[in-house]
Amino acid sequence: MTKILLAAVIAAGLSLPPPPVAAANVLSPAQIAEIAIPSIVQIKVANGVGTGFAVADGGRIVTNAHVVRGAKEATIVTADGTSRGKVEVLAYDASHDLALLRVADLALKPLPLGQSAAAKPGQHVVAIGHPLGFGNTVSDGLVSAIRTLEQRKQVYLQISAPISPGSSGGPLFNDAGEVIGISTLVVNGGQNLNFAVPIDVLKPLLANEQGVALAEFVGWGASGREVPKHADSLLDDCAEPEQKAVLNLIDRAIRTGAPLYNKGNIEACYRIYAAAALDADKRIKACPGPKRALLDGVGKADQLEDWDGKAWAMRDAFDGLIELIQRRNAAATPAKPAATDPRQPRHALSLLDDCSDDDLATIKDEIESAIDIGSPLYNDGSIEACYRIYEGAVDGIDRKVSACSATRAALREGSRNAEQRKPWDQKAWALRWAFDGVLEVIERRNAATP
Repeated sequence: MTKILLAAVIAAGLSLPPPPVAAANVLSPAQIAEIAIPSIVQIKVANGVGTGFAVADGGRIVTNAHVVRGAKEATIVTADGTSRGKVEVLAYDASHDLALLRVADLALKPLPLGQSAAAKPGQHVVAIGHPLGFGNTVSDGLVSAIRTLEQRKQVYLQISAPISPGSSGGPLFNDAGEVIGISTLVVNGGQNLNFAVPIDVLKPLLANEQGVALAEFVGWGASGREVPKHADSLLDDCAEPEQKAVLNLIDRAIRTGAPLYNKGNIEACYRIYAAAALDADKRIKACPGPKRALLDGVGKADQLEDWDGKAWAMRDAFDGLIELIQRRNAAATPAKPAATDPRQPRHALSLLDDCSDDDLATIKDEIESAIDIGSPLYNDGSIEACYRIYEGAVDGIDRKVSACSATRAALREGSRNAEQRKPWDQKAWALRWAFDGVLEVIERRNAATP
């Protein structure tokens, strides 16, 4: 049929139209990555890792608010491995989960911003981020839909480009290499249900010039928290088994709700927290003080309008009780040897006697990398994977460092302690406390060295 039509065209003396020519500004994913990666950063905080990127001169970078929410400090790591601290908050938009940060001594080329209003379903896009701490991972896909999420009442770009925890805050590019969105959340249980905040939402925030240190920022719930400080008497008529039951309910709620919060499912997080408080009131006998404290958290949350504030009101109630019970138990129970105690050991500086600065830098980097990758896995429920990564870091340090005998012995002791435990979470925590003990003594050594 094609040959017949072509012959008819030629017979009629007609000319065929020229073949379509690709637009000159269309870039391949590899070209976009090559241009963009130097402007993309990894953001490390105590509880995990996220992504950000330069949007303007003067060290201004954007990320998701949930990446840094509640953090007292953050480390910005560039593509060449350079680290910077002293992070300021210039602006934030809680409803769209955006934070505009500034690092004064960070000189990165801003990425070009496109028009997200022009995005259409079927359009090709490229996402770059740090999923699970694996740096500068490039993925591509399509704009699946322009969708309003009922839970948030906001418009998002639904994309098929895969994103994972750690990608939050990363740029989403069109084929011209312009940023049209900011990767922000994944819907659990759905295939390729990934969402990005439209870049047009960010642009009004770029006019802000006055910043405040991240540790002092109180614009979002976590930094302006009101964790109650309870008297010991709150635990009257609450025996140790019931105290443990309260902690177990709280622990399960946080382990389930916190990952949902970090992925943007804030209402779900709050409802899990509130349900745990109400469940404690029904199931736990005695313990009137702790049950009243949890119900007070529910009452405070009921008075707030936004889900973010409600979730943090409940988390404040949880953390107040955790602090009280741990304080009471620490005062009543003598400390056990570090080999059988999962809490962070306190080492003498002599632990580092035969360590060079290069040795300590290697140990510190191995531990922090393991935590950056393992902690998000733990929070997502992949607890054995977290433990295996921690375990591998101890082996890696043994392979890479020949000196530092006492330091390596302390880490191996943590590994043996972990091996003796049965639940994966206890194994992971045994190694995490060993890590934190070594990091703490390294920090004391560095602080004492001029």
